[in-house]
Amino acid sequence: MKKIAVVVINGTTRDFDREYHYIVPEEFHEKLEVGMRVIVPFGRGSRPKEGYVIGFADNSEFDGLKEIKKVVDKKPVLLPSQIDLAAWMKRRYFCTYSQAFRCMLPPGIDVRSLQIVELAGGDNRADGSGFADDGGSADGSCCTHDNGSADGSCCTHDSGVRTDGNFAVQGRSGDGSCHGPGLYDEAYKDLTPNKKLLIDLISSNDGSIEYEELKKLYGRKSNFGRNLEELADQGLVRITEQYSSAVRAKTVRAACLAMPPEEVSSDIETGVIKRIQQIRVLEMLLENEYIAVQDLMRFAGVSASVLDTLSKYGYISYMDLEVKRDPLRHRKVEPTEPMEPTREQKTVLENIKALIDTGKFHEVLLHGVTGSGKTEVYLQLIQYVLDRGRQAIVLVPEISLTPQMVDRFRGRFGDMVAVMHSRLSPGERYDQWRLIRDGNVKVVVGARSAIFAPFDRPGLVIIDEEHETTYKSETTPKYHAAQIAAKRCMYSGAVLIYGSATPSVSTYQRALEGRIGLAVMRERANEMVMPGVAMVDMRKELELGNKTIFSILLSAEIEKNIASGQQTMLFLNKRGYASFVLCRNCGIRLKCRHCSITMTYHSIDDRLICHYCGYTVKMPSVCPKCGSGHIRQFGIGTQKVEEELHKYFPDASVIRMDMDTTTGKRSHEEILDTFRKENINILIGTQMIAKGHDFPNVTLVGVLVADSMLGMDDFRASERTFQLLTQVAGRAGRGSMPGRVIIQTYNTEDYSITAASRHDYETFFRQEQQIRKRLCYPPFTHIAMVVVSSVNDRIALSKAKDAYDFLAGGFDASAGDELLPGPVRAPIARLRNRYRWRVIAKCGSLSRLSAILSRLTDHFMKNRGKSDADISIDIDPTSMM
Repeated sequence: MKKIAVVVINGTTRDFDREYHYIVPEEFHEKLEVGMRVIVPFGRGSRPKEGYVIGFADNSEFDGLKEIKKVVDKKPVLLPSQIDLAAWMKRRYFCTYSQAFRCMLPPGIDVRSLQIVELAGGDNRADGSGFADDGGSADGSCCTHDNGSADGSCCTHDSGVRTDGNFAVQGRSGDGSCHGPGLYDEAYKDLTPNKKLLIDLISSNDGSIEYEELKKLYGRKSNFGRNLEELADQGLVRITEQYSSAVRAKTVRAACLAMPPEEVSSDIETGVIKRIQQIRVLEMLLENEYIAVQDLMRFAGVSASVLDTLSKYGYISYMDLEVKRDPLRHRKVEPTEPMEPTREQKTVLENIKALIDTGKFHEVLLHGVTGSGKTEVYLQLIQYVLDRGRQAIVLVPEISLTPQMVDRFRGRFGDMVAVMHSRLSPGERYDQWRLIRDGNVKVVVGARSAIFAPFDRPGLVIIDEEHETTYKSETTPKYHAAQIAAKRCMYSGAVLIYGSATPSVSTYQRALEGRIGLAVMRERANEMVMPGVAMVDMRKELELGNKTIFSILLSAEIEKNIASGQQTMLFLNKRGYASFVLCRNCGIRLKCRHCSITMTYHSIDDRLICHYCGYTVKMPSVCPKCGSGHIRQFGIGTQKVEEELHKYFPDASVIRMDMDTTTGKRSHEEILDTFRKENINILIGTQMIAKGHDFPNVTLVGVLVADSMLGMDDFRASERTFQLLTQVAGRAGRGSMPGRVIIQTYNTEDYSITAASRHDYETFFRQEQQIRKRLCYPPFTHIAMVVVSSVNDRIALSKAKDAYDFLAGGFDASAGDELLPGPVRAPIARLRNRYRWRVIAKCGSLSRLSAILSRLTDHFMKNRGKSDADISIDIDPTSMM
């Protein structure tokens, strides 16, 4: 009976992103499953393409179905629930199947197809003689890489191809005499010049070359494809397909006994084996099932030739032993036991456990102040889920938080914990993914991408610091991890917990409306009070003659901490040395040549760097516009603060944590470990240090410029200011000593700053809620941002106007839809050499908005023509830039 697979093609554009039917050959009937990858012929030329099997069909309405060429996987790489999730993502985020699947699979796993062109020699002769895969000829004669032909003449892969004397390539003729390049038989003489060129090109590349490389070397001469096909028809070349991927299981060569242990022992005892080196090797293998070859040679003190001799006489054999690349192998963690829950923790645990027992989808906001013990609640809920045979996923917003969080979870759950984030090597991510897929771990801790961990029975998903914008992807598909988590929990009947001391306005609004559960913890777990907060008006500091970046109060408190051996954290959400460079003669600000962004000065390299595209230039000594020498840096960044700290507190130890100091693979954990273990006096950092960290000896937190985010072109500016200030203030006083927080600002009246200074979330929420409702911003509507870009400003504007007109025809003003006047230039008008125009729309119905934007995407792609214009669509974006 004919079996039909439903396949989607990897890497296609939206135009070709649909389901295709392929016949499953008989030999694949038993092993092909949903979720596996296959190689299929695609398009008019039937070029091999990687595809995903997403189902099977009983019949097909299409004629002339092609057959699957190859099954790539031994077991599925996608779960049925992940395929369903991808179909939903395709509709919700205007992406393709393969873009959704790419989120779910480790990087580098894609299959790369290579066409190899080889000199066929005698392989295609009727008698079947020719080259075998191992270098020998098909009839058993020796024609190898080892410089030997069957008759002893020199015929190697380096000098040519030789079969039975009919012809030889480049360097050796059939009688072994030496000639120049070429085929010296009738077959070669009868070839056209272009075909001879192809043969010579292949020959000069050791008789084997990639198809595309051969085409490149062939140049602009005509009929490349036809000439190559005719050579293949003549039996002179063969074209084969090879498939590979960038990552695969890591293996090491190992040795094991090839005969029964009692026979080996007998040969040693009876003196059949006399050499002491061989005896040492065999005695080690008698005690171990297998040993890595390198270890065996090192510990036995022997060379490779000793092992090869034992292999030759049948005593040992070799095997490839898989080795797991463990990103946590360097971290030693002591086991921990569950802590006795506080009164508030106990109530929260009981309520959420009751929800877990229902086996149905539930969402709960866990609103706990900083230091209230949310992590201990997470740990005990995870244990409750594991005891019921389910799995758990824990998301953290910053990679810098991952090592600390992983240590706590491994201390409780040991080797049942896997980690997933972008700083792992491709091999490590691949091995962690396989551990999860194969059911060898039960808990995953990681950043945003960990929400796609291939668990088949997740019972609990936790999003820690749920308000963080890093949970939103800025590349297609522009998903939010919370939305993906909700879908996964719906599929599996799991509980989803949003944890935060400063919940997003949207999440808290949902909780107040009763659409999700609300659990509250208002007290710190160690019975310590919240840190005291002092607000310093930097305008008055200037009046007092203090022109430094440290207020008089902050300087005094830092001195106290240094003297007492207590630690200080200083927060500034701007890396680099100076925010911008300005010519005081002509007023020009130095901007990136590829983006409409001022460049940041970095003193270590004496360079200006664009933090958006990475473009960098040396700091000029004179103005590039007017030639004036009156050019200097303005504003401050973390590098400048570090320099000032060494100037005003010369005896203090200082460490900095920002994007510039955390470029290495384990830079985050090394900096944090150094700060903790060496009791560094002062840690200066960006928002990396603002949340989640728990340092008992930190008793002072200083916020250097609290109002730096209020001027952002974003309706969430006040919300983010409040959240960041509250989170960083929460790092103080988490141990046995009380904490102090000093907030420096030029805007002491702003409600987000004053509420943060009082740890007063409810007051901030009420005021922010009123503003959002009056202006019709989320959570009271949905915002869509459409950005059209092109290297040509005129084309970008034209296509943006077309997008605006299309949306105008689809929105319903009577239903509350609103299309803001436009299109207008995006706040970052030029990014990476592309001009950007923006269209903003508001709509109360998510389903209606998604449908309109999906039609816009298809309309744009259909009418784009040959222009390079591109469109980016985001619903409820976290950045309006």
